Amino acid sequence: MQIEVRLNNLLAQVELETGERPTQKELAQAIGVAESTLSRLVQGKTGRFDADLLIKLVDYFNPKLSNGCTLADLLAYPPVQSQEFDLVPVGA
Repeated sequence: MQIEVRLNNLLAQVELETGERPTQKELAQAIGVAESTLSRLVQGKTGRFDADLLIKLVDYFNPKLSNGCTLADLLAYPPVQSQEFDLVPVGA
């Protein structure tokens, strides 16, 4: 399993709270990285996570979100898939 990057979730949350959704290109320019770097990160096509990049992303989102932003908001280890349950109608 891979680490999930929740960058698009944070961009959507900024949109909900401010009414403006920054693009990945705008975000890349704001934090001083190549757009392709962000794209690879979001697509899970990176073999490592650069600490400076992660700090820049948290620092970018932190003042824009009402609850702030932490590394845990940006990255998540996907949860274990839930078990399948058969639903039985009441009275069956």
